[in-house]
Amino acid sequence: MDRPPFPCDLILVFPHSESETSYTNCTASSHGAAMRHPVPVVGTEQNASLRNRLFMHTWAGSGVFPRNDNASGRDVPEHTPAPVAGLEDAGGRFSSPQRPYSIASNAPPPYEHIYIPEVDLENFEDYADGDYHPTVVGDHFHNGRYEVVHKLGFGGYSTIWLARDKHTQRLRSGDSTHIGRQFVPRLLDEFTFDGPNGHHTCLVQDPEGCSIAESKEDSVNFMFPTESARSIAAQLIMRVSYLHSHGICHTRNFLLRGPNLDSLSPDELYSRYRLDKAPITRVDGAAVEPRAPPYAVYPIYMKMHADKLVDPIVRISDYGTSFVVATEHSPKLHTPPLYIPPEDFFNQPITQAADIWTLAISLYEVLSERPLFETYAWDRDDIVAEMVSTLGMPPARWWDAWEIRKEFFEEDGSWVRNIKRARMASFRPLHQCLWDMGRGETSEACQWDVEGGEMRALEELLRGMMTFEPTEKLTAEQLMRSEYMVNWAMPAWERQLETSRESVFQ
Repeated sequence: MDRPPFPCDLILVFPHSESETSYTNCTASSHGAAMRHPVPVVGTEQNASLRNRLFMHTWAGSGVFPRNDNASGRDVPEHTPAPVAGLEDAGGRFSSPQRPYSIASNAPPPYEHIYIPEVDLENFEDYADGDYHPTVVGDHFHNGRYEVVHKLGFGGYSTIWLARDKHTQRLRSGDSTHIGRQFVPRLLDEFTFDGPNGHHTCLVQDPEGCSIAESKEDSVNFMFPTESARSIAAQLIMRVSYLHSHGICHTRNFLLRGPNLDSLSPDELYSRYRLDKAPITRVDGAAVEPRAPPYAVYPIYMKMHADKLVDPIVRISDYGTSFVVATEHSPKLHTPPLYIPPEDFFNQPITQAADIWTLAISLYEVLSERPLFETYAWDRDDIVAEMVSTLGMPPARWWDAWEIRKEFFEEDGSWVRNIKRARMASFRPLHQCLWDMGRGETSEACQWDVEGGEMRALEELLRGMMTFEPTEKLTAEQLMRSEYMVNWAMPAWERQLETSRESVFQ
């Protein structure tokens, strides 16, 4: 007999234990390509570590989920939840996020591996006191409410699991009048529990899909359709406007909404997303439990081909690096190097203007087939040189303080002949970057509305977002009123909404 389908609309995230006192960098490079789903991590309390957080996507509904042969069916004891920061609760309220800070450069000496590593899986060495909770398919949490059924991903701070919610009632978010609220993930539930590696906090959220980069990599031409790209651009501007209206600076990642899993039965889920596992083995041959699980689960791979997406929806992620501007001054950023604003390179105060710069880089990536900055190895000086090549001279105080500039530029800003850097990106001015998007190299062939002024409006927007002086950057409110947003991005988003509404009634 076929099992009844039940909606799959939550996420469980298992972070590291709160007993861990160190902080790690939650960037795409922390686990490289293995991190298929970047983790939206948030703080809990002052000075609490973020390394013991767990995110759980769950099903809401009835029905018995088939337990895997290796499933434990373990019930995990819990505790009263602590306040969670950085996400909206069910009432639409924001709590103040606490941000992780990287350990100083005096890192501990190298250590011998305890576990035999595997490719495309979490670092098994993180199954230790104060780190990952050993989770397997079939585990139950929160008095048996959530049953783990698959793995969605992992990151520097947590593992992420798809789970079934045995309760039929769902928490609903409060109403909001801000148009960007819909792009902020809801915190549906939270609880804490004890495990062999310490005290853990679990956050329950809606499941999401993949990153923009992953979606483009899975496509034929590394680009979104023109209308979809404009729609995503509008959504990104709206979400930053919403966060800034609450005094929050994000400077991090966003994800595309994944495929709808609501109608899938358990058998259909495993048929579409295989449950592949790998045994976890210690180098010395000793037992891995209780610190580590007996096996690791490969994350679900949600193929979302950029060139085929016609109704993309974005959600904000990676909240571990968010901060409230009014209460935290000049925090350390954990933004990927190619997205970092120049004020961070020159040790200037970090404000919401940093978000505007990061958003500009993301907008170009969404609209183009290639990134705006392409420096090899993410060398910071090479990145600054590429900024200068693209945007022009920085403020004199930064130029004079940048001693390495002599390897790139003469005193007048012209390029040094025979640059001796090992590998260099192909530096291009911003105007040329726009024509190198892959949308056509002439006005007649270009997919953008060149005759109507779209290319000009886009260049004006990006230049206003990427001025070197933080105080001179456009604000999020100004982005909402910009010519590009009003005449091209927002109309594309509205057409997408209208098409979605029409499809519901067909």
